[in-house]
Amino acid sequence: MEICSVRKVCRRGYEHPRCCGSSVVSFVNYNEKAAQQYRLVLWEVFMKIHLYMLCYRFEALVASHLEPEAFGRYMAVGTQKNARGNVLFFEIDPALKSSYFKLNDLEQRCVPHVDGSPKRSKYISVYRVLEHLDVSVFGKLYLCTADGRVMALDSAPYDAKQEVRGSNLYEELCPVFPLVVSALAPAAFLKFMTDPGNPVNVPRLFFVDMLLDRDETGQLAGYLPYPDPLHLIDCVNDLEKGSGKKTKTVSRSPRHHAFFRTIRRGFFIGDQKELKFYPFPDRRILEVEYAKWWRSASESLIS
Repeated sequence: MEICSVRKVCRRGYEHPRCCGSSVVSFVNYNEKAAQQYRLVLWEVFMKIHLYMLCYRFEALVASHLEPEAFGRYMAVGTQKNARGNVLFFEIDPALKSSYFKLNDLEQRCVPHVDGSPKRSKYISVYRVLEHLDVSVFGKLYLCTADGRVMALDSAPYDAKQEVRGSNLYEELCPVFPLVVSALAPAAFLKFMTDPGNPVNVPRLFFVDMLLDRDETGQLAGYLPYPDPLHLIDCVNDLEKGSGKKTKTVSRSPRHHAFFRTIRRGFFIGDQKELKFYPFPDRRILEVEYAKWWRSASESLIS
């Protein structure tokens, strides 16, 4: 489509200012019908629909015209629906096909506003989202701090051979969200939690592996900002007594400061058949390549 120059009348019958990039500035409407047709043309050309899954203590499948970083900023600081806190979301394959989600009329529901501005969020589902998305449709994972800084993580192969024996600390993020200690390594923990033969199980799970460093006395390292370190260590000790338990709940609804500062290996999502691993950068890379994001994540006192 050829963009008309400034102050010229296009063949659809109205005058508009110059368009720039992927955002379209407002125009003067001479004919409502023609304007509607032109908005549809602009939508087809400029407004690509993205699919995102929110997955931090809440699950939702959302359509949006915003690119991932803009969507993250909007969810963190651009709406009053999220008063405070971090935002985690996946980019979902836009070619998603599903008999569970209503997607056939998405192009009619996720349309730009009347002034031409993009639709920032159109909720598709807020219930049982994760279990109805195959692991293969999950793309990049985006971590957004409370003040809107966004970092993207790519999935990478997970080498289970590097796992070592010992206690692990996991925060389950979706569809349930307790904080647990486990004698199982991440891959085995995922298999255990999604095993239909267990009395308590979920079809699919998203969780993060967290730091569990201890000092020479066996107590939790002082730099870890967990709210009840003595209780956490008691749970670890109970697990290590050899009672046969594979997991022990530390908190049913954890709320601790500086969530991103406590991440160890990274994030895991999967089920009985598949696993995707999103490694978290080490401290040196965070300080050099993601300095602004890391500073925001480190200074934030909310989870």
